[in-house]
Amino acid sequence: MKNNLSTLSILHYVYGGLICLIGAAVLVLLLTLGNLFQSDWFLQNAEEAPPAFVGALMTAIGWAVFVFLEAKGIANIISGNLLAKARGRIFSQIVAGLDCLNIPFGIALGIFTFVELNKDEVKQLYAAQGAAV
Repeated sequence: MKNNLSTLSILHYVYGGLICLIGAAVLVLLLTLGNLFQSDWFLQNAEEAPPAFVGALMTAIGWAVFVFLEAKGIANIISGNLLAKARGRIFSQIVAGLDCLNIPFGIALGIFTFVELNKDEVKQLYAAQGAAV
């Protein structure tokens, strides 16, 4: 049981780091596209220039996606830390539910987290850790 929580903790750390890295890559990509669509060079060389708001929209979407993915990645890292300490069971379950929005790795991690955290032995371990504080 403790070994499964340790593995689950490591998986949350890795998945959280991966999500943060993907968020940074998406931000760079969308900011680059937004700046390209607003550049004078693109407007002069394009056969049909996009409307003026497209570049600003790409930039805004890039920042929104970045903030969401970074928050999700950080929540996974925090969940990994809590799993290692056998604390914050409900927080880890909420993060697992959010992980289920991603196919296929998020669903696998979310289901594995739900299965492990709903075992009676794990519930007792969390209760014992809560009583020790």
